[in-house]
Amino acid sequence: MNSSNNETRQEGYGNMHGNSVIQAYGNHFFSAFDISLDQIVEHVPTEILTLRKEKVMIEDLLRLVDDTLLHIVFQASANPDDLDRLLDRLMEYDLKIYEKHERLISTIVVFGPEINNAELSRDLGAIKYKITEAVWLSRWNGDQIIEGINGDSELKDEELSMLVMLPFMNTKVSRFQRAMESVQIAKQLFDEEKREKVIKIMVAMAGKLLSDAEHDQFVQALRKQDYP
Repeated sequence: MNSSNNETRQEGYGNMHGNSVIQAYGNHFFSAFDISLDQIVEHVPTEILTLRKEKVMIEDLLRLVDDTLLHIVFQASANPDDLDRLLDRLMEYDLKIYEKHERLISTIVVFGPEINNAELSRDLGAIKYKITEAVWLSRWNGDQIIEGINGDSELKDEELSMLVMLPFMNTKVSRFQRAMESVQIAKQLFDEEKREKVIKIMVAMAGKLLSDAEHDQFVQALRKQDYP
């Protein structure tokens, strides 16, 4: 993506949306994916200026109770070149975030369904970088998880986080069939606000975790379910 010096672009590849499962469910999302984390206390989106003088908005940046920062990144592309550039990008972005806030930073990457493995650290001698934690959606068995989620019951935020992410996990059915099944479960939720929130964030996550073509198919699949 090309950007002039006067434009601000959002971090990441492909279409980006203003909502994320992290902002919606916070610590409950990380608990659902077995990541232990200090309490999130504040959402601190931050604009940085890259070495190429491009303005980038870091949307999923959070302050924890210990006054450190947590940087969340969603990686959709499984292209080896994109995965290689990911670490270079994160090193630069985290440095720029530190320059703005002067707080320690942890970084968690949520890898999309097409990514089975990726480099998580880089050692350049004097310069060392390591992704703190990774969520590998391709390693989570969506077929097994969906059996334990019942929209007729009062789902907790951990379960709602899982429901949102179901279409992006490993599955034997098509991703779009799983999306429609997930929406049907969401429609069974008693709480209308929770129901709308789950579906809205599911669409937003498709923009972060799928290619542009897959995202368009995903939205079309949801429209078959009369949403939006």
